[in-house]
Amino acid sequence: MQVSTMKSRYALWFTIGLVLIVLGIAGILFDGALEQGSGSIFITTGIVVIVFATAKLFRRTDGPDQDERTRKIGAWGITYSWFVTFLSLFVLFWIDYIGVVVLDARLVLMILMLEMALSVRLFQWYFFRKGDVE
Repeated sequence: MQVSTMKSRYALWFTIGLVLIVLGIAGILFDGALEQGSGSIFITTGIVVIVFATAKLFRRTDGPDQDERTRKIGAWGITYSWFVTFLSLFVLFWIDYIGVVVLDARLVLMILMLEMALSVRLFQWYFFRKGDVE
């Protein structure tokens, strides 16, 4: 694919992200234009689109070559992350059930999203440093 075509594609995604952010801000400013919470969803989606488009634009290489080892490490990292997230759900349930801390849905979702994203990268980093998965 030509470089100019790739850059125009990322510029389009960047523009879509900006439009989403503007729609979200307009929805928040003009009460009733969108349902409650929809404005923040548009803003968040726009930011995510911009971040990914910018990251892809400035990436120098296509990344590591995909071979059996890297696919295996990626799969095991995701598997370990899923298991840790499952255990965290168990712990969060009991913390809330016993009444140690009162958890609302937003807090639990934020904790789990951050944990999932960070733990998968940490497990994959560990397995790459180790060399392989046994």
